Amino acid sequence: DWSAELTKIKAMGFNDVHFLPLTTLDTSLSPYSAKSLFDVDPSYVATGPGKPSGLEQLEALITQAKTLGLKLCFDLVLNHVGTDSDIATQSPEWIVPDQDSPDGNRRARYWSGVDWQSWQDLVLINYEHPSQGIRADILSYMHEYALFWAKYASETDGFVRFDNLHSSEKDFVDALSVKLRAEYPNVGIIAEYFTDAGTMLDTVPKWGLSLILATPWDSRFVNQLREYLRYIHSISDHVRFFMPITSHDSGTPAQEFASPQATIPRYVSAALMGTGATGITQGVEWGQPEKIQFIGRQPKLIGTAEPIFGDFLRKVNGILDAEPAFRRGDNCQFVDGGHHAMIAMFRKENRPGRLGFLVICNFDIMGEQEIQIDLAAAIGVDGPVQCVDLVDDATRFTTGPQLTLRLPACGVHVLSLRTVAPLQ
Repeated sequence: DWSAELTKIKAMGFNDVHFLPLTTLDTSLSPYSAKSLFDVDPSYVATGPGKPSGLEQLEALITQAKTLGLKLCFDLVLNHVGTDSDIATQSPEWIVPDQDSPDGNRRARYWSGVDWQSWQDLVLINYEHPSQGIRADILSYMHEYALFWAKYASETDGFVRFDNLHSSEKDFVDALSVKLRAEYPNVGIIAEYFTDAGTMLDTVPKWGLSLILATPWDSRFVNQLREYLRYIHSISDHVRFFMPITSHDSGTPAQEFASPQATIPRYVSAALMGTGATGITQGVEWGQPEKIQFIGRQPKLIGTAEPIFGDFLRKVNGILDAEPAFRRGDNCQFVDGGHHAMIAMFRKENRPGRLGFLVICNFDIMGEQEIQIDLAAAIGVDGPVQCVDLVDDATRFTTGPQLTLRLPACGVHVLSLRTVAPLQ
């Protein structure tokens, strides 16, 4: 029963919910190892005499999401299915053969950072089958699968997500993206797409991809994160990134950055130093010490009545929603002088009396840090400036172009900089 969860999500200021694949689970019980592609797994629905079917319950959830003004994102697994899936057992010729595999089917692989490893529960769909007829059947079936779930996404003006797009067969994606745009032009596409910038610039506009998954949790150190943010902005005219602070595949902030309090600077940097799309994995709002395991039929997570980071997330999401300057990619300037523990970014806006926003994050989880910012050198202001902090609602004034700030461990400032009218 996700009814209460949707209400909590809306209350924290989020506007979209990404569901991992809801399809029937194969023997490994991973959402990314499907048994059947056209139904909801029984573990996700209420069962018993007189209960509606899984898809009927999904429709009820969609109705509630629309009432709350929430969009929904449905995850599409295009490259592989479970080893005991309907496809593998009923149409084994649709699977890439592998004479070295015990069952004769090739496994999907991933790069561990050291070498290639195989997912033993996943077999690859053979989009390059030598038979034109079989290849046409595969394409037709997988297009039907994608459009089946895109229909549900379209009911909320939501998204579909292309899992592992970098491993997908390019001709298949060419054809699928055209069909999706024609059938459901209101549906956005989020892609897990790990490739070089040149390939992105070539394919993202061609396929009509709305957002690409960013991986800021891989940039654990401040200098790395600063350079990653610089990269995100460098191609923002053509590629926009969805930048959550962690993902369902990574650890929690406590695991990745050694403290749940790291949620504060990490979320501000992802939301207000990116290009306008961010998010959290369920459990982050409660400061979970470890990630939620999504493989296996797990018991429902029961959090505290009020998420410990709920007010903070609501505040940051409200800023992101209210201020267009944070949803652009051409208006940022780093003004931290390469500080070892802090990132400070100026984001320009064009309104009378408003200079822009200064976003400052202390990523040190242990102690206070100080930073000096020369506003004259950074943004060309040599007089006093009014600084309204959008996080704690405090108002400060500078007496000149030098701004000195001390932030506690995991502290943040989001300052709206405004000119001070001269006194007569």
